[in-house]
Amino acid sequence: MSSEPMYNKQMSSPPTAQDGRKLILSVDDQLGVLYTRYKLLTAEGYAVLSATDGVQALQIFASNPVDLVLLDFMLQGMDGGLVADAMKAHSPNIPILMVSGVEVPEDCIAKVNGFIRKGDGADTLLKSIRELTAVKPVRLVPRQAAI
Repeated sequence: MSSEPMYNKQMSSPPTAQDGRKLILSVDDQLGVLYTRYKLLTAEGYAVLSATDGVQALQIFASNPVDLVLLDFMLQGMDGGLVADAMKAHSPNIPILMVSGVEVPEDCIAKVNGFIRKGDGADTLLKSIRELTAVKPVRLVPRQAAI
């Protein structure tokens, strides 16, 4: 077994650069899309790991403290719906944002936390990421006084 990392090193933040930043797993079979996302997300202060297929994405997901997944629907070997199923079975609380340029079946969209089209632009992508990674306030319920 190789000691080489499973992720695409040219489009991923080095482990030392991930300190204190939200970690996003970006999954797409188009290297140009991965590179553009990497540049955009690192400029916005996120750490990024990139995967080019579903198997690689699942390996990275299982071995890294990912805060959010950007998942393409059309992947080689395994579609985004199957990848989302496996990720949700492993860690149901990690948000998955499906980003696709093709029509995605409703049952696949129901498996993820959000959906945007690849052509929707950087602002839409960043807004969706911020919403899905925002810390949700904890509602404290006062204890009942002993009677």
